[in-house]
Amino acid sequence: MATALQKMDLRTPKAGERSDTRIESWFTKAHKAAIVLASLSAESAAAIVDEMSDDELRNFAKAFSDLKTVSPQLLEVVAEEFLAAASSPEQNDLAGGSDEARRVLTLMAKEERADRILADMGGGGESAVWSRVEKVEDEELAQYVQAQRMPIAATILSKLSYEKTAAVLNLAEAEYAQKVLLEIARKKPSSPDALEAISNVLEEELLRAAPSAAEDEDGDEEPAPAAAKGNAGAKVGEIINYLPGVKRDALLEHFKEADPEVGAEVRRAVLTFEELYVRMPASGATALLRDLDREVLLKAIKYGETNAQETVEFLFGNISKRMVEQYKEELAEMETPSEEDGEAAQREVTSVVRQLVNDGEFKLVPLKEPGEEEGA
Repeated sequence: MATALQKMDLRTPKAGERSDTRIESWFTKAHKAAIVLASLSAESAAAIVDEMSDDELRNFAKAFSDLKTVSPQLLEVVAEEFLAAASSPEQNDLAGGSDEARRVLTLMAKEERADRILADMGGGGESAVWSRVEKVEDEELAQYVQAQRMPIAATILSKLSYEKTAAVLNLAEAEYAQKVLLEIARKKPSSPDALEAISNVLEEELLRAAPSAAEDEDGDEEPAPAAAKGNAGAKVGEIINYLPGVKRDALLEHFKEADPEVGAEVRRAVLTFEELYVRMPASGATALLRDLDREVLLKAIKYGETNAQETVEFLFGNISKRMVEQYKEELAEMETPSEEDGEAAQREVTSVVRQLVNDGEFKLVPLKEPGEEEGA
């Protein structure tokens, strides 16, 4: 049997007109609860809000922002359904909408908590959560992710930037990194409902003390995590581009053996400093040297003398002799950087190469499949 509330009209009655007995079908229990909570004094509502989870408070904010003007008559019926005290007949209309939801929520909840909930709404649901997860310390996030079931861990890592995911997995055991990356490569995209559920759990378990997604430490807007590009295997390739060379190569070998199809997709997405000499056209060297920080380039080349001699020769072979002489003079006075610093510089070089490709400066030469060299 339909309740009185379900029969009522949300429209504000005209002067001298009684309310109709019809209500829009979208009006839910969440909307009723939002009306009751918003009609209380700030002090009374705050006592209730303190007992609500962030998920419940987020649902209130979403429901209240859906509402149009709520008449005193409708408010009275809602109150009766909740067995609460009826509103005064003289009470003014209760306004709804996103602006009013912001005002009411700020009155009822602590400022930091209200800002966090409203940031989620303003950032498109769960999107603000992922921006804040991006800012969690690598060690803390690594521990949290490894405590989750593999499908959940894969979903969380797949929503982060490639660099952040690599930093987290660099702290994990090799076997775990292999399993979770293979899960990402094979996994279908999660449904919106699943992503929202996971983001709500992250909010409750991981992010309560994390900074707001809206601003970073300097007050600048936080960039959104990198979106997935191409297929899942390509995404994994983008991630392991940021891992140290030994771990990267071990993962590539593991994927090749565990799932050759996935392994091929991952390998095509990997770009290393060592292979630039076969992946870049000659024109790419000029563009790279133009855009790359000189100190980074010198460090990458100096380390490349030990692990990528062909790439060093390729770069020197496509710039002027005078510039090569200048570089060699500076390189002669440099100490060989550590493995960590050298690989970091080389990863920065490949990042600039990728950006130049994305900007249309040049195209990379596709990797040849095994056996293609013989047939060329």
